[in-house]
Formats: sequence, structure tokens, C-alpha cells
Amino acid sequence: MAFIPNLRRRKPITAAGETAPASQPSFGYIDTLFDYGALLASSPDSLGKLPAAGNPTIAIIGAGMSGLVSAYELLRAGASNVVLYEASGRIGGRAYSIPFTNQAPAFLAELGAMRFPPSEYSLFHYLERFGIQANSSFPDPGEVLTNLGYQGQTYTWPAQGNPPDMFATVHAGWSAFISDGFTPSSGPALLAPVAITELLRNGNLGAARNAWQAYIDMFGNQSFYSALQTLFSGANPPGGKQWRNPDDYELFGALGVGSGGLGPMYPVAFLEIVRLMVDELETDQLFIPAGIESLADAFSAQVFGGLSIAQRVVNKPVSRVTRNGEGVMLTLADGSVQFADRVIVTASTRAMQIDMALTAPASALSAQQCSAVNDVHLTSSSKVFVMTQRKFWLDQNLPANIQTDTLVRGVYCLDYAPTDPNAPGVVLLSYAWEDDAIKQLALGSNQQRVQRLVADLAQTNAAFAQYVVPINNDYQTYVKTVDWDLQQGYYGAFKLNFAGGDAQSQQLFFQFQDSLQPATDPFIYLAGDSCSFTGGWVEGALQTGINAVCAVIRSLGGSVVPNNPLDNMSPPYDYSGVSTSEEREASGWR
Repeated sequence: MAFIPNLRRRKPITAAGETAPASQPSFGYIDTLFDYGALLASSPDSLGKLPAAGNPTIAIIGAGMSGLVSAYELLRAGASNVVLYEASGRIGGRAYSIPFTNQAPAFLAELGAMRFPPSEYSLFHYLERFGIQANSSFPDPGEVLTNLGYQGQTYTWPAQGNPPDMFATVHAGWSAFISDGFTPSSGPALLAPVAITELLRNGNLGAARNAWQAYIDMFGNQSFYSALQTLFSGANPPGGKQWRNPDDYELFGALGVGSGGLGPMYPVAFLEIVRLMVDELETDQLFIPAGIESLADAFSAQVFGGLSIAQRVVNKPVSRVTRNGEGVMLTLADGSVQFADRVIVTASTRAMQIDMALTAPASALSAQQCSAVNDVHLTSSSKVFVMTQRKFWLDQNLPANIQTDTLVRGVYCLDYAPTDPNAPGVVLLSYAWEDDAIKQLALGSNQQRVQRLVADLAQTNAAFAQYVVPINNDYQTYVKTVDWDLQQGYYGAFKLNFAGGDAQSQQLFFQFQDSLQPATDPFIYLAGDSCSFTGGWVEGALQTGINAVCAVIRSLGGSVVPNNPLDNMSPPYDYSGVSTSEEREASGWR
């Protein structure tokens, strides 16, 4: 669920607007240094093989993207008794592409994940496997005619042009940080995020690791806002010009560099933002016209042993997960108890704590892992979509993107029928995060919410606002909304750490490696994007699912492919803040 629109374009766009994933080799993300793209490319048949005898029961809790990839890869590895438990009654999790009507299924509201950078190497591996296309047609700010509403004034950003002059200082400063890094008044210079990316791409993992450890040592306990103050209020600001306090910080918080307000994200950890740049998760993000749920559907339709994955889903919540000497007992919401030899839990961390009591006393998890499950921060998010009678922004020469500092926040005009000028349009009327999303919980019914947001939008562009009306004034059929805080079993959109929280992510991401030793093997393995370093990205769900699959195969006595994350990855960073360069060199990282 990318919350930062495209800030960088690496490759050219063809005349038709079509683009393919980057042809450059895959690389490992900075927090793990493990290349999942290379793993999948070198393992066309399966990630390993389970023993032929035994027929163990493997339970997967959650039928979102992590649960689906786990089931798919386990079945490919020879498992036959795989059961998925899903509390919501639908498959796909936050890969949630809902049509407005069954009569026009191509017109979608992407309630969850919506933009996908090519550096999501696992994701594009599976998209390619199932023939699902992506393109560059998403109307990101500045890529299309854009209006910016700020402090009661409206500014125009021409398509493919430069952002308005009001952004000169923050645009130059942020861009300089990304491309040139930061030299504090005391201490060593920090390598530019793009330079760290090149180290990863070139396989220079030791240098990349040391560069990221330097960021951890300096910014590991800083919020996004406090880090911006460190960067741009000191003697050596990137871009050469100090930001005005509070004016430039307010502008950056309200509208970023024109790409959308980052103010709601100011309390989160600065490292959460920087890793997006290093891992190129904000670069060349693509759109899937068929909807991201088409990938969930493709997984679900795969048949093994005469049963599809969808047929293996049990639509019952799991209310408790407990380890015993032989395996794991699952207590279902109806009071029944099911046994499993191994369990992969892919639900959100809040569901793990609230719904399953996974962190209760005598948990199979360690005390540190329990604390991480309980304390990791999940972000609030809301979306409002309206299907309109026509694509009014095209024939009225109106902006296809509007970003504001008011309640509506981000507006995106989506064209699901680009070859038909008379087709309906889809307007993402509001794309809001954290406090801005929580405010929308008070807006009432679909009609009340849309009309309130439209009135708000009129402050920036009244001509545009008058056209944001659902077809036939039908606010039930042609308006789709989601508030992820209120979704049963989710309790938030995705993981986004507060300052100092990366150690929690490390506890959760590497929990699957407890399977390496029989004495520590919990038989329960955590997965899902809230257990990853990249919450809100499908890649985090897929990577952790792959990790858990490898743990299950090894734990049950099977063999895993050589280039696997069990044997070839270990926690690379020290979050204590006391690590020195000499200690890091002594650990073998050069």
C-alpha cells in the first residue's frame, strides 16, 4: 500500500505508456541483504522437497498474499495436507480489488495495495508466472496535470513539468539528500541512499551493510520529523539551504515535494522512509489494470492433488494457537480444536495478539518476539472511491491528480477503459493516512462522506468537485470505502515503525530461523508484511511467506534449495547503538 507516489523515474516510458519491470538484476533489500529475486529465479520447480512419507498437516492462518504464497510453495514442495484458515470470508487480504458492479467487473476500487515498484522482485516473479500485466498508467502527481491546494491557494503542476516554485527549497533539499547523502557537523558522512542501492545492486554487501549501520547509529531513535530537523536545520543541509522553520517543514508535511503530504508520517521512524529510497520502493511504481487481487485469484486457482488452494480454505477464525510436545493445537472460534504438525501465521500482528492470544503466557514465541508482536505500530489508512458517469477530467481539461492540505488529501483519477472515451471513470476521492484517516471515521454513511469530501475538495478546485458524483446518484453501488482500522482481523493498514522499532521488525522477520535447531524450533512461524521490514508492500508478505515455507520444509525433515534464507541470511545489524566500526569489522563485514 504505497503511501509515497513515484518520486523517481529510472526508465523511459513508451508512447503507449507501457513499461516492464526493470531489466537490471535483482538485489537484496538493505535490512536483510538477501536476494529473493535470485532465489526464485534459480528455483523454478520448488523451494525444496518434503519427505515422501508422513503426510503432515500444515496449517496456514490467513489467506492473504503471504498465506497464499506459503500454500502454493508448500504444495509445490510435496505437501498434500495444507489447510488455510481465513477469518474474513474472502481470499486475498489487503490485495483487495473490488468491482463496483458485477455487470462492469473491469472498473475497480483498489482498497489495499495499489502501486507496485519493479524492485518487488518476488511479486513480479509471480506476476510474470501467472501472466498478469502491469503498466505505468497510474496518475501520479506531476506525471499528469496536477493541482496542489495549500493554505487556501491552488497551484498548478503541469504534466511532466517541474513542481511549482513554492517547492524549490524542499524539493532541492530532499533530492540532494537522496542523491548526495548527508554530512553532519561532527562524525562521518552518511552515504547517499542511491549510492547504497548501487552497492546492493553490485553485490558489495559489506559496504552496504556498514553504510546502513551508520544510518542506524545516527537516526535509529529519530522520528521522520526530528531527522528532517537534523538534516535541514544544521550547518550542512543537503541542497545547501536550510529549511525555514516552521514554514518549509509545514509545506513538506502537507504536500511533500508535491507528491502528497507526509505530515501524518512525521511521528514514524525516519529509517522507515529512507529504506523505501534505498530499496527503490518509491521508484517506477506500476499499476495493475486487472487489480492486484488477480494475483490472489491466480494462486487460489492452482490445483494440487485434485484440490485448488481455494478449496483448502476454511472460513473460520482461529481464536488460539498453542504449542504442545507433538505439534500445534488450533482452537477455532466455534470451539473446535484442530491439530497441525506445523503452523504458519500470516495475520497482522494485532490479530496475532488480540484474536489468537499468540503472545499469552507460555507462548511458543520468545519474550522478545512477544513484545515485538504486541508493540509494533500499525498504520491507519482510509480510501474512498467514486465511479462517475464519465471521465470528466479528460473532456473538461481538469487535473487528473489533486493533493491538498485539507481533509480530502490525495485525489487520483483512474481510467480503466483508456480506449473508450465514453466509458465511466473512477475517482479515488480520498487517500489518507494516520490522523487524516482517523478523522474520516466520523464522516458517516457513503453519501455523507463523499459529500463532505467533495465540499472540502471544492476549496482547491470547485470545477472538478462538481463532477465527483456517483452514477445515478447511487451512493451504495458506486461508492466504495475502506477504513483499515475497522476491518476485523486487520486493526490497521500495515506495519510502520515508530523510532527505535526496527529491532522489533528484526525479531519478527528472523523468527522463522528458530527452526534451525530442534531445541528452539517453535513449530509456529510468523509471516505477513507486518512481520517484515517493508510493511504495506506485497513484497514483504511474499518474502516472509517464503521464509516460513523454508522453515516448515526443514523442520519436517525435508531439503531446501541451496540458496535459501535459512542458511544464507542472518540478522546483519546492531540496533543497540553501541556498535563501533571496529566491532563490525571484527564480525566479518568489510
